[in-house]
Amino acid sequence: MRFGDVIGDETLKENLIRMVEQKRLSHAILFREEPCGGGLAFALALGQYVNCRHRSDVDSCGTCPTCNQFQKLIHPDLHFAFPVNSSKDVAESQKGRPISDHFLDIWRELVLNNPYFAEQDLYEAIGIDNKSGNISVHEAKRIIERLLLRSFEANYKVMMIWLPEKMNQECANKLLKLLEEPPAGTLFLLVSQAPEKLLATIRSRCQLMEIPPMTEEQRQSLPQVISQDPAEYRDLLTGLIEAGIAKKLIDTFAIWETLSDMGREKQKEFCLYSERFIRKLYMTSQGLEQIAETLPQEEMQIRDLASRITPGFYEKALSAFDRTLSAIESNTNSKLTFCDLSNRLLLYL
Repeated sequence: MRFGDVIGDETLKENLIRMVEQKRLSHAILFREEPCGGGLAFALALGQYVNCRHRSDVDSCGTCPTCNQFQKLIHPDLHFAFPVNSSKDVAESQKGRPISDHFLDIWRELVLNNPYFAEQDLYEAIGIDNKSGNISVHEAKRIIERLLLRSFEANYKVMMIWLPEKMNQECANKLLKLLEEPPAGTLFLLVSQAPEKLLATIRSRCQLMEIPPMTEEQRQSLPQVISQDPAEYRDLLTGLIEAGIAKKLIDTFAIWETLSDMGREKQKEFCLYSERFIRKLYMTSQGLEQIAETLPQEEMQIRDLASRITPGFYEKALSAFDRTLSAIESNTNSKLTFCDLSNRLLLYL
């Protein structure tokens, strides 16, 4: 992928190119993004740029043999690690220790079709059903094996880790030494949506690059396979809010039952979407529609709800969703979790 193909902040593209040209590029870059925020696209463009044989001061050439292989995600010096779990699509002998290599063909197809996919899109593609993915110590061993080998032909061996916050403790500890003293010509590119969950020692060894939120125009140009307006989540959330405003507890029963039956990753997506929606409600209530980045299909509903919600609701509601996210991560009983959330929202409205 070339920088010119990336949907995202132009200033960040220029800064990354300048860092390469001025030889100020760290051996480990940590991209922080919002979900579907373009971090993987930026990482792919940077990996291709540093290895392009005929790069200019604005982009990789896109035509040299190295670029061709990077654009197909098949270059021998380009490596990937991402959260996985046991799946019906891997051999029985591999289910006890699944690693990214078992799913590389599926990963390549997913990334090539749409590098702005969501975490749940990956899990559905690799067939791990309602389980959460993780990056295990077996993955760490495989990463070390790859990076200790000499590069085949590129200037840099590029190791991309998507969602490194999914590393378990043993994996993170095993990679720590490699991140601190990597083999010569190694470039780590980590794409995280929650870098605060990484070990502090890992964060300290990476150069943090913040990816600004996309503008409305940029979001509209994303591949259509991404649901930029998850109507299902919006209907569930607004149903809870309407029930709370009307003080009709019985109207929440079917909603929290539906939420409790979702897989964990969809439950987390719902909570994150709800927090964004509530922030839009708050900004609209304060007369700040111009920076709320409300989607056209949300606009009328947000204006209506914002006019009927009391000011004290917003902070308490965001805190309730943070609590719910923590409960989901801790494998708390789903029905109790979403029943509690529904009750709290009703009380706050």
